[in-house]
Amino acid sequence: MISYPQRLIFKHRGGSVLVDSNLLLLWFVGVFRRELIGTYKRLNTFSSEHFDLLAEFLKSFRKIVTTPNILTEVSNLSGALTDHIKPHYFASFTNSLDLLQEEYVRTTEAAANPLFFRLGLTDAVIATVAARPILVITTDFELYYRLQGLRVDVVNFNHQRRFSA
Repeated sequence: MISYPQRLIFKHRGGSVLVDSNLLLLWFVGVFRRELIGTYKRLNTFSSEHFDLLAEFLKSFRKIVTTPNILTEVSNLSGALTDHIKPHYFASFTNSLDLLQEEYVRTTEAAANPLFFRLGLTDAVIATVAARPILVITTDFELYYRLQGLRVDVVNFNHQRRFSA
């Protein structure tokens, strides 16, 4: 018997997946220098094995979708890297952008989403993009819970991590 997350992955396989900020940060840092994952303060709850799990998960999809809001959060979170690493990391970050499909949602449209008042702009943008056939992956329980309530296909990566350990 396959689990609910596995059914969602199978349903969207070959399609699109939207990756939330913390997981996209994990992916960018892992692509750049995976040994930073366990030591970088923004990723101290992850291991290089979690990066491998995420990378394997993303291989199931034709498009990895992001938004300017998510990329801004990832860029800001990346700012905590040490100064001698930043230029090399951001060069890798820039090279990896070609692997993503960036979707734009007007702020006024996102602010009209009911999640805006509970979760803020980035999560409201995610909910707006997720209103069409796309799978969302996140580690944010509140976002996960709210998207499920809206009948959006969403996977909590923390559940995947537990099953893979």
